[in-house]
Amino acid sequence: MKNFHFPLLPLVALLGLLLSAAACHKHDSSDEGDVRIEISSPREGQQFHHDEEVPIRATLTSTAILHGWAVEIRKKTDGTVLFTDNAHDHKKTFSIERSWKNNLTAHTDLVLEVFAQIDHDGKKISRSLTFHAHP
Repeated sequence: MKNFHFPLLPLVALLGLLLSAAACHKHDSSDEGDVRIEISSPREGQQFHHDEEVPIRATLTSTAILHGWAVEIRKKTDGTVLFTDNAHDHKKTFSIERSWKNNLTAHTDLVLEVFAQIDHDGKKISRSLTFHAHP
């Protein structure tokens, strides 16, 4: 009777190892072609006056799990970052709703870039547009 239980022990251990490996894995990453980034605000070339709120609205969708998003507003001339925000989550759809207040004191062309994080290895894609800040 004791010999009967001994051969089962390695089999049970192997089964436990396989189940734990299956439960802890990286999410399937998306191909770049599977991801859509739609920026609804601001619009390309839109202009904002001093102290005006710039609404940042974007939707990211994918057929596979995304690993987060980021947004960035920077000066077009030198790349100085004026605003940044991000989130790390695992979903197929993200709706981004943020705002930035134009506090610039000179006419400035700006770039809004929205990033979709494809995987945990740093792979991402982005979409950008330019807009203008008035003093």
